[in-house]
Amino acid sequence: MIFADPPYFLSNGGITCHSGKMTKVDKGEWDKSKGIKENHRFNLSWLSSCQKLLKPNGTIWVSGTHHIIYSVGFAMQQLGMKILNDIAWGKPNPPPNLSCRYFTHSTETIIWAAKNNK
Repeated sequence: MIFADPPYFLSNGGITCHSGKMTKVDKGEWDKSKGIKENHRFNLSWLSSCQKLLKPNGTIWVSGTHHIIYSVGFAMQQLGMKILNDIAWGKPNPPPNLSCRYFTHSTETIIWAAKNNK
């Protein structure tokens, strides 16, 4: 079994709350988006490597927010993985909604998939 928490590509100068203070979302170059197509190519690449490492009856669990999880699920399907389930992971203490333009990001999704359809 592999559990992965890949980059969400959120380091875009946005704002969040850290230790009660407003701060920019900037985790580093590794978390900066290079565009939808390149982000998806990245997901295909690392998922393909994971698929090769899994034993025939192996599974993978991948967590993510709505920013990246749909690309992850689509990449899994492109690679012939079998999505077994999705899990809503509720955050009891999510970051506050500072912009007041969205609902609070209080969940993440975990996709549970098998190496293949067999």
